[in-house]
Amino acid sequence: MDNTLVYSIITTVSAIAFLVGTVLLIVSIVFTAKGKKTFVAGIICGALIVFCGMIFFVYGLFGQLIIGINTIVSNIPAVTEFTPAEGSRPISGTFKIDGDEVTLPCTVDDLTKLGYDTDYEYFDGCIMLWIFGSDNMHYDAPQFFVYLDRSYGYDSYAHTRGFDQVAAVKIRNDLGIGFELNDIAFGMTKEDFIAQYGTPAYEIDNSFYGDSLYYLGDNGVIYRLNFGSVDGSGNLVLVGVMVGTSEYMEREMTGLYHI
Repeated sequence: MDNTLVYSIITTVSAIAFLVGTVLLIVSIVFTAKGKKTFVAGIICGALIVFCGMIFFVYGLFGQLIIGINTIVSNIPAVTEFTPAEGSRPISGTFKIDGDEVTLPCTVDDLTKLGYDTDYEYFDGCIMLWIFGSDNMHYDAPQFFVYLDRSYGYDSYAHTRGFDQVAAVKIRNDLGIGFELNDIAFGMTKEDFIAQYGTPAYEIDNSFYGDSLYYLGDNGVIYRLNFGSVDGSGNLVLVGVMVGTSEYMEREMTGLYHI
């Protein structure tokens, strides 16, 4: 059954349950107030039905919202062939995550040996790594995204393996993990970045996700630098950096959900 239909059914049924529970609750309260104690059970049942109906109604709406967003993203035209823009030049340098050099491709184990932990849970093409020993796992811990080779064909929430090959990593400014690459830093404006590093090999402008600039790098990698507005002023600054093998990044050129 189509997921959209499932969520629609959940929303509709839960709304009806909410209304029925509300009526039962009101009627039971009225009769109980008149001294009919047998309607106390009706108050309890009505309250439970109202509560469950509200929970499932919100769940159904949220599911439909996620499907709608994914539909919009999937309709963005795909890049069928990657050809670097004329005049673009590569970014040379060693990419580091919190001081540790990262060479791609590598394995998940190669990254955990640098002092990170993971639950190996796969979702939307990636798993999360966070600083080892964090009290609340990755929910509050400094963390970053690790993208696996798509050829594994994992389903969402599948358990990955330590020897799986990492094709790309992504660092975001709001997740507590830093990176090093020349003098590139979070907060650089898009204009200043282009002035220093030149025309990107490829660029995607998107009013919802922000602008993404792609640059070739050393040893067959491609960098994606994401610029977004963080203060509502409309000024675009660097908020995310993704680096991956050229094969992976070329196939993911329109993977805007990776922001």
